[in-house]
Amino acid sequence: LGSLKNLTNVHLNFGSCKEVGDVGVTALGAGLGSLKNLADVQLTFGNCKVGNVGVMALGEGLGSLEDLTKVKLTFGNCKELGDVGVTSLGEGLRLSKNMVSVALDFAVCKDLGDVGVKALGEGLGSLENLTNVD
Repeated sequence: LGSLKNLTNVHLNFGSCKEVGDVGVTALGAGLGSLKNLADVQLTFGNCKVGNVGVMALGEGLGSLEDLTKVKLTFGNCKELGDVGVTSLGEGLRLSKNMVSVALDFAVCKDLGDVGVKALGEGLGSLENLTNVD
């Protein structure tokens, strides 16, 4: 992805790709973080093996994108995702000062608890331009 410097939108669906996990998502997060013109990112990882490590890297990559205005992330039934990953995602999204829309799905993420949800809320709460949360 790093060579696509003019890319502004990325919409990828890995739903139910049971072999997609932290290694792939970590590499994807690094690649996305190098695309400084990205404004819209929509990624679906429902029913995958994505866990804390991958989501931490994704948060770091997205957090480095100054032009990012819209994010939609689906992690439904990612059973290895918990508070550590979601906390890091919140910290990354907090850096996206131009963000206007965020949609997040963590349905059936059994290791996610109050700590991760609280940190995510704090991160999103600091985004002054945010007008839509799903």
